[in-house]
Amino acid sequence: MRILFITHYFAPDSGAASNRLTQLAEMLHQRGHEVTVLTTMPHYPTGVIPPDYRRRFTVIEDRAGLRVIQVWLWTSTSSKVSRRLISQLSFMMTCAIRGMFVKRPDVIFIENQPIFTGLAGWFVSKLKRRPYVLNVSDYWPEYLVVAGVTKETSRMYRAFKWLTNLTQRDAAGIVTLLDDLLVKIEARIGKVKSGRVIQNAVNLTRFNPDIDGTAFREKYQLGDVRLITFLGVLGPHIDLETMLQVAAKIKRGDVKFVFVGSGAQSEWLKQALTKSELSHCKSIDWIGAEEVPGFWGATDIHFWALHHNELDKMRFQAKLYEALATGTPTVIAVDGLMSQVLDEHQMGITVAPYDVDALTQQLEHLLDDPDYYHRISQNASEYANAHFNIEKAVDAYESMLKQIADVAF
Repeated sequence: MRILFITHYFAPDSGAASNRLTQLAEMLHQRGHEVTVLTTMPHYPTGVIPPDYRRRFTVIEDRAGLRVIQVWLWTSTSSKVSRRLISQLSFMMTCAIRGMFVKRPDVIFIENQPIFTGLAGWFVSKLKRRPYVLNVSDYWPEYLVVAGVTKETSRMYRAFKWLTNLTQRDAAGIVTLLDDLLVKIEARIGKVKSGRVIQNAVNLTRFNPDIDGTAFREKYQLGDVRLITFLGVLGPHIDLETMLQVAAKIKRGDVKFVFVGSGAQSEWLKQALTKSELSHCKSIDWIGAEEVPGFWGATDIHFWALHHNELDKMRFQAKLYEALATGTPTVIAVDGLMSQVLDEHQMGITVAPYDVDALTQQLEHLLDDPDYYHRISQNASEYANAHFNIEKAVDAYESMLKQIADVAF
């Protein structure tokens, strides 16, 4: 098949979405398909385009047989939602323009987040008269309400909802990462023509309990103490205040807290870590995908806390797949889907949002009870081996893309 990927997220950008989509494109190419990727100039998560890519409308690269077309977009280092929306809109326009000149594919694969990328893909699909599969990995437009950008009664929300429904109704197929996502979509637009749930997955060769984290520890001067870590975007959904209160309570010579990531709360975090009661904590800026396995190899316990909101109750965050695959015990302040799955299979621990004492107690339990730690770790890796096989996920994507392409002909 000739497959055209249209996505805002792709390597060398970092993050869960970029890693997931890059891996999918590479594996489809390895299976003999001709894959072209239409994406942004590298810029995520810093908001800064590297020098080699600046002042150019298009950069085309051949990456081991993948044809990657990167187009200009306006970027900003600001964490304001309005700046991000402008950036996303700019890519929608340049993607649509450059998409006019790509070779006609058999089928188009569109990452629907952000919605403007979905619209650009919809336009290219109409222009090329080829069907598209929409990959929906987040709750839009509901996210805009939860994030405080707008209200359900506003014209802005109604406009986003109309645009979202347009791209989803016209899709020849829709893939969601969660069952509830597909339910929500069908509640808005009716029965999907060809809907399928394909769970996230990880490369179990790359992420496993035997990863050596020595090099990561040495590079960031972390010593040989036990590491309680956080990895991810430091967005407003992360309850850093609760996490730092917990860190202040667990001040012992054999433990260090390490926060890896960047985002809206980065500067606030760095300032907070200058306090004497948090001297055993360290902040590391965003790391590249090549360093992520070493991060998990160095980590003893992973933890985070989320502010209470309805969308996070329905999510299964991507980094949890890697934590489980590496057998890293994880403690999260959250309720909802993640809590249900982790508790049911006893492969992680969750507490109620904002419960500092419970989060502290669970971390200390893992630190002080080797048998408990080993049981959680083993359950996590066994579950991942049974459910997160990347080859099976790619099989499902390949099957759906081929089905859509065959119907079109």
